[in-house]
Amino acid sequence: MVSKETLRQMCYNPDGSLKPKAECRAEMINLIILDIKETMDIDETENYVDKSLREFHLWGEPRIEDLLKDDEEQK
Repeated sequence: MVSKETLRQMCYNPDGSLKPKAECRAEMINLIILDIKETMDIDETENYVDKSLREFHLWGEPRIEDLLKDDEEQK
């Protein structure tokens, strides 16, 4: 399995700037499916990558956990 740190590094350009999220996600999926040929299927790979991207929280988007917390507080 590819490490989360390896995936995280894929989100940055050589100059240290952040890549667009869609580009980063596509590269991660390609690495896992095409290059490494992990035993995960496409759906599992996408879920793993999406979960990793949420954990990295690089694009300043609201986290699912925070959204769920807000929903609970509004009840």
